[in-house]
Amino acid sequence: MASYKDYKSVSAAKKAGSMYFMGKDGKKKLAVTKEQLDSWKTKNKGKYKGSALTAWANAKGKNITDKPKPKKKPLTSSPRPKLRPSSVTRITKAPKKKDKEAEAIAQMTIVQISKSPGMMSRLEQLEVELANLENRVARAKKAGTLDRRATVQIPVVKRKIKNLKEKMKKANK
Repeated sequence: MASYKDYKSVSAAKKAGSMYFMGKDGKKKLAVTKEQLDSWKTKNKGKYKGSALTAWANAKGKNITDKPKPKKKPLTSSPRPKLRPSSVTRITKAPKKKDKEAEAIAQMTIVQISKSPGMMSRLEQLEVELANLENRVARAKKAGTLDRRATVQIPVVKRKIKNLKEKMKKANK
């Protein structure tokens, strides 16, 4: 089948049965005459909105039939979920195991924070320092280098954290 590019006039496109032809400016155009469009307008009066040329192209040159439009459903909110019986209880999380050491450290931290709100406890400061050192080592490793200073400081900071936790244990006893 030939393309619309093969037809250079409305009459050539009509004879070949094409809806389109190539205009002088090289653009794709509809192959319809004013007389055809006027007769189509009178037959389909009130059955289209906007441009008659666009409506003719959308209808592919045929008459528009009066099809009943489907009724739109009224907007409703989404259905609510059914209520569960009150006897059904839902467990979302497993009960937490109690770690006495962690509780003691938490209590000490709470006491320290209440004394000076907005300040980090010494334990928190050491843990942040440890995380920063580990990040420095990881970044250096990724870059293909070695951060000896950070590598040496990591065990020192870990030892300080361990000693501080032991002191906190003794203080709570």
